[in-house]
Amino acid sequence: MDRISVLPKTILHDILGRLPDKDAAKTSVLSKSWSETWFSFPVVAAWSKDFFNLPELPLSPEDPLWLSKLDIFIEYVSKRLRRLHDQGLAVKELKLCMEDTCASMLVSQSHHIDKWIQMASESGVEVLQLYLTRSNDKFYNLPLCLAEAKSLTKLVLNGGIRLDPAFLNHSLKFFSVRTLFFCGILVGDERVMEHFISHCPLVENLTLILCLLYKPSSVGDPPGSRADYVKSLSLHGLQKLKQVEVQGIGEVYIDAQNIEKLFYNGAIVDTSFKLNLGSYKNLRWLSLWFVKRADMWLLEQLPKIPFLESLILNHCSLCERTNISGPQLKFLKLTNCPNLKEINIDAPNLLSCEYSGKDEPVISFREISNQLEVNAHILMTRQPVDRLRQFIQNIEPQEVLTSLSLFIFHPYSIIESLGTLPCSSSPPSIKHMQLCSVSHRQTQYFPVLSWLLSSCFPETISFSLDCNFNTRAFMVRVSFVERSISSSYQHKEKVMEPLTLSVISQKQQYFYEMLMCSKKGECHCYSRGPECWWHGLKVVKITHLERTYANIEDLKAMLNALPLSDNSKEEFITFTLEL
Repeated sequence: MDRISVLPKTILHDILGRLPDKDAAKTSVLSKSWSETWFSFPVVAAWSKDFFNLPELPLSPEDPLWLSKLDIFIEYVSKRLRRLHDQGLAVKELKLCMEDTCASMLVSQSHHIDKWIQMASESGVEVLQLYLTRSNDKFYNLPLCLAEAKSLTKLVLNGGIRLDPAFLNHSLKFFSVRTLFFCGILVGDERVMEHFISHCPLVENLTLILCLLYKPSSVGDPPGSRADYVKSLSLHGLQKLKQVEVQGIGEVYIDAQNIEKLFYNGAIVDTSFKLNLGSYKNLRWLSLWFVKRADMWLLEQLPKIPFLESLILNHCSLCERTNISGPQLKFLKLTNCPNLKEINIDAPNLLSCEYSGKDEPVISFREISNQLEVNAHILMTRQPVDRLRQFIQNIEPQEVLTSLSLFIFHPYSIIESLGTLPCSSSPPSIKHMQLCSVSHRQTQYFPVLSWLLSSCFPETISFSLDCNFNTRAFMVRVSFVERSISSSYQHKEKVMEPLTLSVISQKQQYFYEMLMCSKKGECHCYSRGPECWWHGLKVVKITHLERTYANIEDLKAMLNALPLSDNSKEEFITFTLEL
């Protein structure tokens, strides 16, 4: 007996709501009861990719096969909405994705979309999402009937959609809207978008991405042919606004007292950006991407953000010496910010600091928390090979190094310089090192690792098992050719004998064995000089997915058993070193 089918409709609708849209639609053929449940389900979702198999369709959208597919799509949506509307049932959500249809076909059938939006609005729609094909000259005009959607709580407009200036003459009734998302839409007047948003007094989440402004140079110009990105935005009276994302608008003023999270991307902004929130007293999270002269804005505005907890700067233009302060700052991330020479951080409650880039600036912390974790992602290029050690040693105070994790990317471009590597007898100790790529040339494995381990002593070393990184061959079995690397170092202001790192000719060697070779009398430091840290290495533990491997044979068996395909979840092998 089918016990599920006799459950109340509200429970069955909840079950359908948890299924992917395509799978939920398939339940309508299970039985008459399920068919009735499906046609009363208040969520109407249609994705063009489920109706249009593009590789099988002719290139011309005027082909009868294209038109027949479009007719099936239109009939499906119309039938679902008409049945709900005619029976007086609610339409809680209408989600339409027509990104796989050409713009001309879409515009020619726009009257169907108008009708769908009207029926949904009259049926108490709460969520409306439109994803339409982008085009330079074909846009779908959003119908004025949407202004009557009093129950709307979420509105997503993405792609070839135009907000007509006629909206300026209508009293919009979006008193329940909490989420607004506009991406790539065209506005016929620069006031339309501000008018639209200002009539959403309860909006909490606002996203504006690369919106366009229609600027015709002559009568009859196609809507998108003379479009440019919206240059400025001014919003007032949004007292409930908490989260804002803005991309591509140069001047932004938002009078909202309660904004907690702000993301700004100025990638296409030609001039220095202007961002003013009126009040920053509740701002907790701030992310700036591709911002010119971000240092000037930070210098002026950071003191006005007393409760900022997270700050992210990505591809931002900063001066060579940058100061960042925040009494409540807990998370700081700097990614690919050029020209940085020195970063001074005054954040006594900082818990996490991440740096990524080609340059290795001096990083100093005025005060540090005992819970601070520092991660540095370093892309090694053809630069002096002692830069890695200098970068580590230039982090102040030195006690930060006990929480430092290094992620090294593509160090193989500096192989030719390793013969002149200067290094001291006692490299700085750090918490963790992860090598994020391994060369396909086996002869490069040993010299690069010798260089890395001469630059610092990590408590743990990890390697990704992603097959693209080629680390399995390195960890399992490697055949090295004879090679030696010499380096000089200073100790107590006295130049000592060069440190020689050598590889035994044609010897099969594992990374594990390389680390433990000091037990066999095969350490890689020069015998007449001071002993390197390898001489004191007592234990090497190998860990994968919280399992510790007692010997190299167990590790080898585990690696051989792993599939070679890419893993959606990245896994690591970790070597723990104990002196």
